Amino acid sequence: MATSLDSSSMEDVTLCSICFEKFKSPRFLPCTHSFCHGCLSSYIVSLCKSTETRLGFNCPLCREYTPSPGAFDEPDEWAGLFPVNEMLRKIVDKSDQLLCEPCLREKEEEEASDYCFSCLEHLCKMCTKYHRKNLSSRDHKVSPLNELKSANRRSIVDISNSCATHKDEKVRFYCFDHEQPCCAMCGGMEHRKCEQFDTIENAVRVFKESGKVDSIMDDVNKFKSKLENAKNEEEKNITEIENSVDEMIARSEEDFKTVVDHLQKLQHGYIEEISSSLKKSKEKLQTSIGTLTDGIQCTEYCSKMFEQARISENETEFMMKFHTSKLTYEHLKHVNFSRKRIMISTKKDPILTEILNMTALSDVHHTESSRQLYFDVRTVEMSLIKEFSIDGAVVYDGIFLSNGTFVIADYRDDGKCVSFDKHWVSSIFGEHLKKPFGLIEKDEEVLVTCSGSKSIEVFSSSDFHKLRSIPMTESVFGITNRRGDIYVACGSKIIKIDNAGRILKTYNVEGVNNVNILATNTGLIVCSDWKINNVTAITDQGNIASKYTNRNLKFPFGIDQDSVGNIYVTGRDSNNVHVLSENGELIRVLEDISKPIFFRLNEEMGVICVCSNLKDLRVFEV
Repeated sequence: MATSLDSSSMEDVTLCSICFEKFKSPRFLPCTHSFCHGCLSSYIVSLCKSTETRLGFNCPLCREYTPSPGAFDEPDEWAGLFPVNEMLRKIVDKSDQLLCEPCLREKEEEEASDYCFSCLEHLCKMCTKYHRKNLSSRDHKVSPLNELKSANRRSIVDISNSCATHKDEKVRFYCFDHEQPCCAMCGGMEHRKCEQFDTIENAVRVFKESGKVDSIMDDVNKFKSKLENAKNEEEKNITEIENSVDEMIARSEEDFKTVVDHLQKLQHGYIEEISSSLKKSKEKLQTSIGTLTDGIQCTEYCSKMFEQARISENETEFMMKFHTSKLTYEHLKHVNFSRKRIMISTKKDPILTEILNMTALSDVHHTESSRQLYFDVRTVEMSLIKEFSIDGAVVYDGIFLSNGTFVIADYRDDGKCVSFDKHWVSSIFGEHLKKPFGLIEKDEEVLVTCSGSKSIEVFSSSDFHKLRSIPMTESVFGITNRRGDIYVACGSKIIKIDNAGRILKTYNVEGVNNVNILATNTGLIVCSDWKINNVTAITDQGNIASKYTNRNLKFPFGIDQDSVGNIYVTGRDSNNVHVLSENGELIRVLEDISKPIFFRLNEEMGVICVCSNLKDLRVFEV
């Protein structure tokens, strides 16, 4: 590694901007910045070790994001999967060879003055002159050698759209079977048996005209929105747990202070109680001591009198002292003298022992849960979390609004709509609707089809006040929308209208009981006929794209779609939900779902709402 650098060497295009030495096997990133293979690998591995599994990294120079070119769990392999910068490698390998290479082939030695990035050769002044005049090479990028040191590293990159298999060949074809661009050699070898194989120009036209690019962009933007929402929720989660921890700390400090204050109060009471007990005990003992002292003095008096009587020579004096002392002593013996003993003790409250044995003020519980952002119907499991009925209702459709509110339509002559918040608390709007059937959310509005009055009633999705009515000429049932257009199922036909209700196109469909409809992300219109038990997908031009029937699908009714394009069809009388691909192929059957009328998935919330028996709502967590 270089240890000292000057400003000129840092501008040298042949030096890696990580190790500041001449490139060794230079690899270039999509942003066209190049780095030594080893330097780039070390950078990626070091970066990935510092965090959880990464999906990519930022360029060390421009910080532009670069997605992983290989397996996410093998970052040490990524660097080797980026293309070699052949131009830069050639410049580095021949940096000391300053002779014109075309002249050398003619066994002539001429000093090189320029470098051709297209031919990867050094040129002398004369060869450079003719190189620029020659029709086949006049567009080549030629740079003077003295400008290479300050050349932009991004310009020293071969971005000639080379074939991944044959590096010297240009990409000219596209294989739809393998979804892979390739060169002519690949076309004649690996893809010669492929059915859908065309030129790049025709393939690009197909992609643009089919709307596939727009569809994929929609999917990408939706997935990006999911990731952004998840990121916002996790950032919000950080704030929430910070606030909750702050509250817990404040509460613990307050509780601790309360406990300490209470203990101090108990301590003061305890000290006062034992002090009072000591005082009373001392008073009792002092009284008893006074009595005993008095008795001692009395006995001393008697003993003294007896002694005086004993030595007295006067019989009268003897008798008087003896008699008086004897009476005093007899009286003294009848006094109830006692010897007091007082003990003061306390019994420790068990709670103090428990407190001393405590290892923590409280148990800290850490709970963590995660939910996959990318919904995989093949492995998803449903857990019932709530179940309730709407008495007297006849419900054929329900939808999740973008704000998480769930709305149903009550299909009765004097019907209404019912909204449920995230806690499934209900409120009513749109009362006295005549047979409301289907619902959609469009541009901050809720559109409700009313077959009894042949109209579409429009409400605000924020407060559900009525905005307007769209009159229809047919009895309308299911409703869907895509890119501004509205599609309504009318039994034997589907009508495409604009916001004002003007008919844009009418599609005739098989059967007369097509009452549910879905416009897919890819531009298909899917409808189900419950009488003939089939599900049909048509293009926007009215051509049949696919048709699905299954003996295990009876009374197909509600239709929904997830973010990856899978279609969900409820089988009311087969007690299941059939999951189909965009092409109408069966992926999975969700069994044991009683009499499902509709199946609504909210991937953002991770819940599914199913209506059974026209009135029973069941909410599942996924």
